[in-house]
Amino acid sequence: MKKLSMKIGLIAFLLLSVFGLGAQEYSISVSNASQTTLNLKEINRVHVEEYSGNTIVVSKGDSSSRPNRAEGLKALSARGDDNTGIGLNMDQSGADVTLFQVARRAKGVYKVRVPKGVKVNIEHTGNWEGGKIEVYNISSELEISGRYNSVYMEDITGPALVNTMYGGIEAKFSSLSQQGPTSLLSMYSTVDVTLPANAKADVTIKTPYGEAYSDMDIKIPTNEDGMRKVSSTIDGKLNGGGVELALKASYSNVYLRKK
Repeated sequence: MKKLSMKIGLIAFLLLSVFGLGAQEYSISVSNASQTTLNLKEINRVHVEEYSGNTIVVSKGDSSSRPNRAEGLKALSARGDDNTGIGLNMDQSGADVTLFQVARRAKGVYKVRVPKGVKVNIEHTGNWEGGKIEVYNISSELEISGRYNSVYMEDITGPALVNTMYGGIEAKFSSLSQQGPTSLLSMYSTVDVTLPANAKADVTIKTPYGEAYSDMDIKIPTNEDGMRKVSSTIDGKLNGGGVELALKASYSNVYLRKK
C-alpha cells in the first residue's frame, strides 16, 4: 500500500511538473485578414497553421528556457526588445505585423495560428540554428526564404514562393491557385511536390545536377520534326496549362506526384 501511495505521488508530481511548464501565449488582433501580412523573421523552429479566428495567436510550449535566477529580471538582447514575453519582438505597422526572434537560445517550437486570408512571409538567414519550417492549411499567399531550413507544407493552395539553401522542400497542395505563380527552389536538397490530379499549370522543372521524376501526365511539346531538346530543364503543361509552376533542385532531384 505504501509503495502504491509513493507511485501515485510520483505520478502526480510529474504531471504537475509537465503542466506547470504551460504554453506561453501572445495574441495580436486582426481587423482585416485579407489585407494583413504576417512576417516571421529568424524564428528557429516555427509551425504555422490557418484557423477561423480573428487574432494571430503565438504559443511556445517550452517555457523552461528562462533560468530561475532570471526571476524578476528583464531579458537583454542585441537583437531587440522581447515585448511579447516569449522571446519575440512584435512590431506592427499598418496592416503589416512582424515577429522577430530576439531570444537566441529559446527552446521549443513557436506555433503560430493565423486567421484565414492573412498573407504569411517567413524568413530565416541564420546558420546552425536553422530549424524546420512547417506550414499547414494556408489558403492565402505564402513566401518562405531559408538557408539551413527544411520546409514542409501541407494542405496549401499557393501562390507560394519558397526557396531554401541546404534544406529540402516537401509541399502537398490541396489545390493549385491560379491567382499567381508558384515557385519552389532548393539549392542542395530535394523538392517533393504533390498536386491534385486535375491541377492546371505551365510547369518548368530544373535539375542541373539531378533528375526529375513524376507520375503526372505532363505534356511536353516537340519540335516540328518530332525531336525533343535534351537538357536539364523540362517545360510542359498539366491539364492544358494554367498558372506558372516552377520547381528547381540545383544539386538534387525533383519529385512531382499526383494526389
